[in-house]
Amino acid sequence: MSEFSIKDGLEGLNSNELIKLIMNLIQREGQARLHVLEWLEQNCDINKKASNSNKKSKSPKIHDELLFEYWNNAQSIISEFNCYGGGPEEEEEEVCEWLEKISDLIKEDKITPEAKRRFMEEAFVEYDDGNSGFDDGLMDLFFELCKEKDEWEFLVQKLNRRKSDWRKTLVMRIYRDQLKDDSRYLEERFNNLHYGMDYWDLAQYYIGKRNTKLALEVAQKGIEQGDGRLTELYDYLIDHYSELQDKDHLESIAEIAMQRKNDESYVLERLFTFYKNGDYEKAKEKLILVYKTTHHKRYFEEYKRMKNYLSESDWEKIEPEIVNEAQNNNMHDYLSICLQKGMKDIVIKTIISPPVNQWGYASFSDFDIFAKKLEEEYPREILEYYYKKAYRRIPNGDRKTYKEAVKYLGKVKAVYLKHLKDKDGWTQMLNKLLMEFKKRPAFIDEVRKSKL
Repeated sequence: MSEFSIKDGLEGLNSNELIKLIMNLIQREGQARLHVLEWLEQNCDINKKASNSNKKSKSPKIHDELLFEYWNNAQSIISEFNCYGGGPEEEEEEVCEWLEKISDLIKEDKITPEAKRRFMEEAFVEYDDGNSGFDDGLMDLFFELCKEKDEWEFLVQKLNRRKSDWRKTLVMRIYRDQLKDDSRYLEERFNNLHYGMDYWDLAQYYIGKRNTKLALEVAQKGIEQGDGRLTELYDYLIDHYSELQDKDHLESIAEIAMQRKNDESYVLERLFTFYKNGDYEKAKEKLILVYKTTHHKRYFEEYKRMKNYLSESDWEKIEPEIVNEAQNNNMHDYLSICLQKGMKDIVIKTIISPPVNQWGYASFSDFDIFAKKLEEEYPREILEYYYKKAYRRIPNGDRKTYKEAVKYLGKVKAVYLKHLKDKDGWTQMLNKLLMEFKKRPAFIDEVRKSKL
């Protein structure tokens, strides 16, 4: 083994020779420059002493250089992602690591204004392409990078070069939150009031300014004219008028929601909550409207809630409607209602012979939850249910369906032994089944492993 020591060899070099060696390594190895810059950045105190000793030399802008080293590594991948609309997961993770390094560098707050501007110029080329999946990450960096007024204005300039609703939102956010330019924010905001969230953004601005009158006006206009999500606007108005006990305004809000068919169930639910402890007739009206306007109904939950709240006479009027709709649209909820009403014979009949649709398929085939509840009271019927579930998984089955069949056979055994006290019956049934499917060794093997 060679006795040569690299450490001894390096110690024998003078400073010029060390510099030549390092520059040679940088030219030979692509990442060597980055490693040198990171070493210098981590040992910045030494670097500062060296620069101060020679007043004619400029202090190296290490953070600027690191910024572009990191960015060059990220940009080469982001550019490819923009071309193809994505890329390998490992390359995506690599970009995220480089962008995180840039973020950490920005937090040190030592990047020069010139480097910031140059970085944004270069990064916006990729951001404008908008096909890489890294747009949000890049915009986060832009927001972290900007500190001074001229930097924010430069970012606004870059955003305004292309038009989109999201870019307009970002520009307004900058005017409002960073530049504190109320007039420019309001000018942009009033020119971009289309969606409910646009109106909510403006309402929040007035709320922050403690101008309740204008906030309410904007929120009201938003629920009348805004498209898309209106929930925050409705909440703000309902909270305000509920506190004032202003029923006229609350009823007006409900009418608008129902006319526009936007969040009507949500608004009516909130008004039911408002009325339920003080105005039975209004609460009843809203509760029934919640049921009628809800698109994906939870029949059993609504059944229980209405039964608990409505008077006996009012409940008798609405109950048949809920039961019939549940029977037609959600068999699981219908059977839950039947159990609640004590109509167990209907539940038993349904789970053993489920209703079929126009194509001949059972509308709801997994009734295990009902079988479990009824197996003690109706053991023979539930035994039949479990046996059918097991049997139909065997004839054209595979290992997966055999395992499922064995699971249901275990339920059959439990009913025989626990509720019917008939061990012989269980043994005869199992032997008959094993004889019928003796040419299915995989099924026989699953039964054996289960120790039925």
